[in-house]
Amino acid sequence: MDLAVTEAGEGEALVVFVHGVLDSGRSFSRVVDLLASQCRMRWYDRRGYGTSTNATGAPVDVNGHIEDLVAVLDGRRAVVVGHSFGGVIAAGAAVRAPESVAAVVLYETVLAWVSGWDDRRMRQMLWSEDPEDAGMRLMLGAKYDAMSAEARLRLRPQARAFVTEERSARAPTPPYDIAALEIPVVYGFSESFPVVVMRQYLSAVVRDVELVTFPGDHFAHRTAPAEFAGLVQLAVRRASGKA
Repeated sequence: MDLAVTEAGEGEALVVFVHGVLDSGRSFSRVVDLLASQCRMRWYDRRGYGTSTNATGAPVDVNGHIEDLVAVLDGRRAVVVGHSFGGVIAAGAAVRAPESVAAVVLYETVLAWVSGWDDRRMRQMLWSEDPEDAGMRLMLGAKYDAMSAEARLRLRPQARAFVTEERSARAPTPPYDIAALEIPVVYGFSESFPVVVMRQYLSAVVRDVELVTFPGDHFAHRTAPAEFAGLVQLAVRRASGKA
């Protein structure tokens, strides 16, 4: 494949990290450092982001990202960890290639097609006159306001990737049915983002789901790496039948 994949760590279990929007695989570096002696880990920049900004075919929709993740797994059974939108892709890969996914960690992942989820703000942004600019403003806030015109222009291709994948998650037909999952699912969320609708939905339709909360914010893989690593450790144990 044409995406750069990095692997580190040692141990029997394999963990694959999938980053969210306007982010990169290296965002998990603090978590990787904590788990390096416990498991092997793989991470990559999704097509359209980071070192993969100009990868062939970028930007791609949800289905394209799921295909990329299945290729990254390369037939090796793993615990797949998705942060935010990365969780949409992780769960999709688990549905499409169940033989390659032993368990899934979703951190503050939202499935836009779930009934009851208030998606008005995102839809307004995604179908605005300039969704790329609106998306960067929404996601980056004050940081975007402080950027130079040149820096904003450099970020545009990644904003295009963000808009493309988010729009595809809101197609008339959902990309997959998460209820099809038969593997353990660990759903993590912070006290600042309770995602009540998602918790209720997953508890109702997923056979084996464990909800875990801790103090922090949406970017816990950066700001609370020990707690985030705990989600991964729990999923590894659940996948091995030891929890």
